[in-house]
Amino acid sequence: MIRIVTVLLIQILLVSCTKESKPLYQWSFNTNKLKSTIEKNTKTVYKIHSNFETPEFVNGIEGSGLRFDGYSTAVTGNLPQPLNTPSTISAWVALETYPNDVASFFSLIEENNNQNWISAGLNQFGKAVITVFIKGNEKHYFSKQIFPKFKWFNVSMTINEDKLQLFMNGVNCLNVLVSDLNSQTRFKELTVGANPKEKYLDNVYPLTHINGIIDEVKIWNTSLEANYFKDFEIADRTNEKVVLAIPKSRFRKDFNRPKYHLLPAANWTNETHGLVYYKGKYHIFNQKNGANVFLGQINWGHFSSPDLVQWTEHKPALSPEEAYDQIGIWSGHVVKDDQGIPLIVYTGGNEKVNGMCLAFPEDDNLINWKKFKGNPVVKGPPKQYSRTDLRDPYIWKEKQYWYMTVGYGIVENGVQKGALLLYKSTDLKKWTYLHLLFKGNPKVDDSGIFWEMPVFWKMKDKCVLAVNPTPHDGKPAINLYWTGDFVNEKFVPDTKLPKKLEVINRLLSPSVAFDKDSNTTAIAIIPDLIPSELHLQHGWAHLYSIPRIWNLKNGEIYQTPHPALIKLRDSLKTFEKVSVNESANFKIGRGHQVEIIAEILPKQSSKFGFYIGKNQKNGEATKLCFDLKKNQLVIDQSKSSQTELVPKRIETGEMNLKNSKRIKIHLFIDGSVIEGFINDKEAFTTRIFPKYFNSNEVEFFSENESIVINKLNFWHLKASNNLTDF
Repeated sequence: MIRIVTVLLIQILLVSCTKESKPLYQWSFNTNKLKSTIEKNTKTVYKIHSNFETPEFVNGIEGSGLRFDGYSTAVTGNLPQPLNTPSTISAWVALETYPNDVASFFSLIEENNNQNWISAGLNQFGKAVITVFIKGNEKHYFSKQIFPKFKWFNVSMTINEDKLQLFMNGVNCLNVLVSDLNSQTRFKELTVGANPKEKYLDNVYPLTHINGIIDEVKIWNTSLEANYFKDFEIADRTNEKVVLAIPKSRFRKDFNRPKYHLLPAANWTNETHGLVYYKGKYHIFNQKNGANVFLGQINWGHFSSPDLVQWTEHKPALSPEEAYDQIGIWSGHVVKDDQGIPLIVYTGGNEKVNGMCLAFPEDDNLINWKKFKGNPVVKGPPKQYSRTDLRDPYIWKEKQYWYMTVGYGIVENGVQKGALLLYKSTDLKKWTYLHLLFKGNPKVDDSGIFWEMPVFWKMKDKCVLAVNPTPHDGKPAINLYWTGDFVNEKFVPDTKLPKKLEVINRLLSPSVAFDKDSNTTAIAIIPDLIPSELHLQHGWAHLYSIPRIWNLKNGEIYQTPHPALIKLRDSLKTFEKVSVNESANFKIGRGHQVEIIAEILPKQSSKFGFYIGKNQKNGEATKLCFDLKKNQLVIDQSKSSQTELVPKRIETGEMNLKNSKRIKIHLFIDGSVIEGFINDKEAFTTRIFPKYFNSNEVEFFSENESIVINKLNFWHLKASNNLTDF
């Protein structure tokens, strides 16, 4: 009994001796200036670096916090007085994504040597890390601790003469012995949200920044114990709600950023995957680097929609881990299993080999997914092939068997050819390689040397096989398709030559599914095709097409806008029986988000079209010209933008409008993207990036003889008001 009482008294004494220690310096981000924040105790001003017009102050753990974008945001400045050891630095953090390289929450730089610094941060898999940079040598010390995403946590580092300690939520997770520190070490400079020494990809993209919110950065001139963090810094604050949605202010003045097309809230995206209608909602997934604006650190992003128009972006469904998919969750497909439940098949790889992997949903909203324990279900290529970069699986069912085709490339008689591998399964988990589903003959069909993103889709009594040949020999990526039949587990095409999905092929990798009314519906990626420097300036890269209806007629895919888009229409202007000749263009209207349906009677004219994004005063304009004599659509972008880095190109595509007495042209303009449809059949896509906001006029022209616009409807379109739920 005496022993128990003694222990209790000791505990009470220890608690009573633990007093709250006032920080020497603290940044709460509640008192800020333009491009700067103010240290609370000394009122010292610290610069906030950002690519955007104003820093993004959002809801923090208490009051305001600072939103870091993953590649440009950082806080830097000298401490009011140098900091001695021992000392402690702490912050509250909420992460949206893990970084593209080892990145720091906070760093302290030594007084007499700017090349010496220490930091606490994490790597691309979320592992806690202390970085010590001494005399030009950088060394990382990793913990097994994984920092969470989409949740508040406290991270603290104590600095003693010979030891660094890292704490997460008051629990010690890393101890590092450092012989270079001593009682004379003094730190003069602080960096928050990025490493003091930056790393770059291609000399353009910064890699060592945090993507999330940081709040309540504090520095003490003493070494605090774990119990202190638990008692005075943490308590139950880890349960505070965090909102990581990109602030609307980030792109408020970006008139080139689309407003009714689907795209992530920020940063890099690439191919769409797995369009599926499930339990009353549409879902689509995407290649996503949420931490930067380049192709790297690839996750599977996720959107859902009740109507194919207004979308909500969710947290990524899948992220890379230190295993078979450590270099990224690459392209794939979503298919419903025999019970009607969606599953994901994706490409996962490490530095040695790619494999096909599975994931299964843990809820009906498809928010949380669990990777299959038996991954990868296909590891590397078949033994007879040496190329290791097989990728992009697509699954379908024939009778009692499941089939999976995978994008690939082979060499036959010294000739490189695009090809598709074919696998077979009864349970979607164990797969057997059969043979090639189909291969190209590039000398005949110009189908390239490697195929990506296959689609194998049945329409009526035919199979449609679509592939993306990769860029080669100066030719860009393009989407090609054949129609044919599945015979003896091989694809037999109706014709030797494939067809192009678009007249001007800026659209790639369609994701295809039935909508709620059983219409074949496709959404695809529309790349920007602009330099890296502009992507970094913009803060976003690429977008997805409007949903399209596919119909198969006489061996060709007919494409039309999905009727769900009608709900975007706002104000309408209608013109009828307008005659236009070469002496004067017809001014239709202006706007950055518009829809046009024009019924044209060519009469004597054989060359006519639209100017889009035009401004007579500054000379910007993109010209869409329909040349009936040459049977070509020519998109002239030589004057589309005064921005120096925007490519000034002319795009040409073949079409068939000769002898047409009536031509229907349907256009969707949304900031920098133009999608067009000709006679409810052929489609084209392009991108424009005008420099000036008022370059938004639309005109119709005829270059020879007169032409009649029988009827033209011009709508301004509303934004789709896409949401983010994290």
